[in-house]
Amino acid sequence: MYTHSMDESRIRAEQLLTLSSAGRRLSDLVSAATAPLRYEVMRHLLRVSEETMTETLEEVVELHLVRRGPDPFTYVPFDEATGEAISTSIDPERLTRLRSQIASATLRVFE
Repeated sequence: MYTHSMDESRIRAEQLLTLSSAGRRLSDLVSAATAPLRYEVMRHLLRVSEETMTETLEEVVELHLVRRGPDPFTYVPFDEATGEAISTSIDPERLTRLRSQIASATLRVFE
């Protein structure tokens, strides 16, 4: 198991505090997902323009919260520790709700 140093935890907390609301929601969605999250699904859930989506992805990738997944159109947490830190900061009921939204959006986007 990975252990965070105090400096890493403080830096991560500062990064999350400075995120835009769309950036926070995007990092929450990617961390809540149980599989790499497709771009189309993220955009559907965020309900933002293509331009805002691009800016939001750049924001969370630059902060090392999210990175491209194995498929170039998917995204995953930057690393295991980051994904765990974000997902454990989400209220359990909200985490369940996010996962449900991801599942239904995936069906809608790809049906």
